[in-house]
Amino acid sequence: METWFIIVTTLCISAPIKSLFNLILSPSSSSSYKNLPPGPATVPVIGNFLWLRKSFSEIEQGLRDLWGKYGPIITLRIGHRPAIFVSSHSIAHHALIQNGAHFSDRPKALATVKIFSSNQHTISSAAYGPTWRLLRRNLTSEILHPSRVKSYTHARQWVLGILIHRLLDSAEDSSTEAMKMVHHFQYAMFCLLALMCFGDRLDEKQITQIETVQRAMLLRSSRFNMLNYWPKLGKIVFHNSWNELMRMRRDQEEVLIPRIKA
Repeated sequence: METWFIIVTTLCISAPIKSLFNLILSPSSSSSYKNLPPGPATVPVIGNFLWLRKSFSEIEQGLRDLWGKYGPIITLRIGHRPAIFVSSHSIAHHALIQNGAHFSDRPKALATVKIFSSNQHTISSAAYGPTWRLLRRNLTSEILHPSRVKSYTHARQWVLGILIHRLLDSAEDSSTEAMKMVHHFQYAMFCLLALMCFGDRLDEKQITQIETVQRAMLLRSSRFNMLNYWPKLGKIVFHNSWNELMRMRRDQEEVLIPRIKA
């Protein structure tokens, strides 16, 4: 117990000192931050950890309050680098459309994001380049194109039959209780998405496995945000959390990779 107390105390003391030295020894880098949009003041370590422990819904509500105080574009220091949030449609259009070439790339992913995204090999995380263009072409041409959507008509009819069958069975089993519709609709959507992704009609056991690992990763991802701050030290201090994260990723790969290969 004393050892862990010494480690945590050392980290809390060293982080502000490190930030102070960065400001003193790297005036060029600190001056670049002056050009960033306004935002709330951040206390080294403490400020970052406060944001990292928040879920996406909590951050969204906090952003709404900050936009009223600082304007439509603000800077938050979440993790080890600043993040800029835009609420104005016109500013977003000016940055992403009119000056898209300057803002088209993505920064290096955070430690946990690299694990979730297979080292930035997803359409929402890949750097601008051939990999991202291939992923975009696959999504727009093979999944979202109107001709492809029409080709899944029989799949939607199959899933609709599954939904109706599950609703009828549930109604017979719980004639005196309220029926929870959401679980049946979620299962039906998983059946359809699995067919679109893997090209095969999976059975109930396979669908349940996919739903379980994907839901676990989605619901628990915010718990690992603190691991993005000093990842090398985080693997030591938050050893159990890192093990849980890697276990969840292995579970996900064990379920999805055989289906991808098939």
